Amino acid sequence: MKLMMKKFPWLILLLAPALAVAAQPRSIALTIQENGHVQVSETHDLDPPDKDGMIRVSPLPETLLPASVNATPLERGETFEIIAQRFDYDLRDDAALFAAHLGQTITCRQNDETSTGRLAAIPDFTQFTPTLLLNGDKSATHYMPNLRAVDSVDFPARASLARVPTLLWQVPPSPPPPPAVQLHYAAAGISWNATHEAILAADARSMALTTRVRLQNRTTRDYANARIRLALTEKGQYAPLVPSPADPRATRAPALRYSADGLLWVPERAAASATIIATYDLLRPLTLPAGADLYAGLAAIPSLAVSTRHVYDGVRFDRFQRNRRSDWNLGTEFSTAVETRLVFKNETASPLPPGEFRLLRGQADRALEWIGTDWLPPLAAGETATLNLGPAAGLSGRRIRTGYAEINPKVSEESFEITLSNQTEQDCNILVIEHLYRGEKHEIAASSAEHSPGAEPHTIQFDIPVKAHAQKSFTYTVRYTW
Repeated sequence: MKLMMKKFPWLILLLAPALAVAAQPRSIALTIQENGHVQVSETHDLDPPDKDGMIRVSPLPETLLPASVNATPLERGETFEIIAQRFDYDLRDDAALFAAHLGQTITCRQNDETSTGRLAAIPDFTQFTPTLLLNGDKSATHYMPNLRAVDSVDFPARASLARVPTLLWQVPPSPPPPPAVQLHYAAAGISWNATHEAILAADARSMALTTRVRLQNRTTRDYANARIRLALTEKGQYAPLVPSPADPRATRAPALRYSADGLLWVPERAAASATIIATYDLLRPLTLPAGADLYAGLAAIPSLAVSTRHVYDGVRFDRFQRNRRSDWNLGTEFSTAVETRLVFKNETASPLPPGEFRLLRGQADRALEWIGTDWLPPLAAGETATLNLGPAAGLSGRRIRTGYAEINPKVSEESFEITLSNQTEQDCNILVIEHLYRGEKHEIAASSAEHSPGAEPHTIQFDIPVKAHAQKSFTYTVRYTW
């Protein structure tokens, strides 16, 4: 065997005869968390113990957590005693490979120099520059201060080298072990995430929703015809602390909450637990090959009732503005974007997992028009979701402050003019949300359009119809008292 250390740090060449393939388990069930942890339950037929009293079980993933292993006889009334257990896989990492050859003769090559000797100690790969010590012939000792600088290491061919992840159970001579066991264990390296794609109907009153799950198996183990349950942890419902640029949540500041000790404000994901809060079952078993990156269907809903809203929430704040009472320019920045909001209720009996949500418009057998993207939170059966799909094409808004007056030290009035523009071919209604942010006590002193209290505290809203290829303006005045 040759290990290339410097140029190809993870390339291992096995110079040994091919090994027999272990029998696949009778049945496999996987509970996969979004964070890469997986709980495996599978039925294994057991071979009789070897002469050394050991039972060998494989195939298994190299990421198996030995402390989590639990084996139960398949038939009721049978007993199974395990005196000791060991998990063998000498190719798991560099340290395991060197540990398997402790005391064996190996050869190291660096530039034009070759060093051969018996491995005297296992290198410490937790160090930035692990050292290597070889005992050569005639009491010669070879010391290499930086194993990572070595070009290659040749290991001797050994039939006893554990090239396949294997559980070894030492069992008593009697009673004999059961013919089959239900094996449960935890492992790492398998993860999932969901994506949702919806096609909006021509009348914008319903959509066809398809939910797919991306499954990634980063282990060297194949799982054939596995029943799969997806598990969502509390952490999994929040955005990563550093989302990827393509994540729809990347532009949103993470919400903060108190830490478990109540002393600090921390991002919600950091404070959340690993408790499983929801599960989703795939409808049919599937095969998850080693190294696989595949998509599986989770739900296909031909029609869900929806409503689309256009919302103008235009107020913006300059980052240097601080005092909401005395800073006259507070809130005079504005955005022109009119956003598309999609509202729908999960009318199915099954929950929907969190994931990227893409909305398109048109017919599936023709070209589709992309409307927008957002992140769908976990949606239980019967719950309603409101998604922000971004700026609506052809719609815009303008928010201008037309007056600010301090009536007396305890009373101020502020006036705004809102102008909405519709450059599309259809009439539409735009919901305008205004935030009354200067004080806790306020009233609308005058308004040219009907208004109502908003859904959030200290907000009001206006439902304004705007005809195609037209503009519409309205004004209002708010009075604050302290």
